[in-house]
Amino acid sequence: MTRQAHPRPRRAAPAPQSGGRRTAVVAGAVAIAVACLLGWLWLSRGESLVDKTLEMERTLLAGEATGRAGKRAVDEIIRNVDRMDPAALKQVQQTLEAEWQRARAADIEAYFAAQPDERGSILDRSIDRALMYKELRFAVNPKAWSKDGRKPRKPRTTAPASQAAGATAAEKKAQRQLLERYDDALRQRARERRIELPAWQ
Repeated sequence: MTRQAHPRPRRAAPAPQSGGRRTAVVAGAVAIAVACLLGWLWLSRGESLVDKTLEMERTLLAGEATGRAGKRAVDEIIRNVDRMDPAALKQVQQTLEAEWQRARAADIEAYFAAQPDERGSILDRSIDRALMYKELRFAVNPKAWSKDGRKPRKPRTTAPASQAAGATAAEKKAQRQLLERYDDALRQRARERRIELPAWQ
């Protein structure tokens, strides 16, 4: 008589090991940390973009980047400005205006303090700075357009930073006369160099 084979009892599936659970927890923690880091980088991106743009503006106004390097910097400022939110853009525009007024006031003061034979180089620096300021005003105006999509705008006419808010009428008149003499000399120097200054200069 043949023996009937009894079916073998099935083994129970092994219980999940605690190591697999630990790996899932660690992976989750890493994913959260990465998400937090990316969020922080996204939020801080605007501030670093503004800081970088302001530094490039100062470098260009100081005449430290000219030629191709200056052109590349202006192009980068345009790209940065196109990515900024309105608050950051306003900060960049206001800082540019303040830096320009400060530099112009320093040029005027240096011009009248200099010896006659030193004034030409000061005027040359002022002309180059005025041309760069024109480029920068174009760069920080996202609504501007030209052949490549931007149009320069005429800057607001503001008094030089050297003018005190509480100056008397006589002081204001004297400052205005100095400014007119300086602007006349600047335009004369630009004509000698065959350079066309911006219309507002």
